[in-house]
Amino acid sequence: MRRLFVNADDFGLTEGVSAGILTAMAAGVVGGTTAMVCAEGGLERLSRLGPQIAGRVGLHLQLTGGRPCLPPGEIPSLVTEEGLFPRKKKAVGDVDPDEVRREWRAQLARFRQSGLMPSHLDSHHHIHNRPEAFPVFAELARELGVPGRAVSDAMRESLAAAGVVHADLCLTRFYGENLSATTFLSLVDAAFAALGGSGTVEVMVHPGRHDAALAAISTYSAGRELELAALTEPGLAEALAERGIRVVTAANLLGTGPDQAVAPRRQAL
Repeated sequence: MRRLFVNADDFGLTEGVSAGILTAMAAGVVGGTTAMVCAEGGLERLSRLGPQIAGRVGLHLQLTGGRPCLPPGEIPSLVTEEGLFPRKKKAVGDVDPDEVRREWRAQLARFRQSGLMPSHLDSHHHIHNRPEAFPVFAELARELGVPGRAVSDAMRESLAAAGVVHADLCLTRFYGENLSATTFLSLVDAAFAALGGSGTVEVMVHPGRHDAALAAISTYSAGRELELAALTEPGLAEALAERGIRVVTAANLLGTGPDQAVAPRRQAL
């Protein structure tokens, strides 16, 4: 079996990013998204737009970018002098695992204020790969009974030991410039080849609408439009189906729910 779970990171970051993700999901190849609740307006967007994709929206845990859910004085190792998360991963210093636990549980509580439950977990800038944060990530995923993202063999082994479902391989290289549906297919083909021809592949993507609001807070703005165009290109779903690849949702990784039905558009790539 060849299963493909395509996840759009950063839902809720801006109105344009959220709209772009919804467009990508409606096209049939993107099976899920993960929401940022620490971004300005993130909870409001999740509450307003999230019901359209209920059951397919997870939590994008944060220690970078945005304002924490807890008061800064309660989590001093996680915030800057301004009381914000560092903008970049490399600016994150030595963090207190207990502060990470309390903050991430607060982010989960805020997510639930939308009336939704997360279908899966990952993190902004893959910050959960940090040794102080990973045990908390695995703990939350296990408690919720949802899949978690693993971006290395060590993470996959640790999640498996914790009883957390994950893809066999996570592809993070569909990013940057010169993106197209052809590039996407080449990366997916290579991923399945690395697995010996079968298995479950997760692909991290960042579709969105490029606008002034996004450019003001993110260094990755114009590239999101390229990703959106590639992921909604007519013929992409059909090209995957012709390869024997089934597009799935996070629920399918758990073995629940039918595989996501994709209606191929009759135009070859």
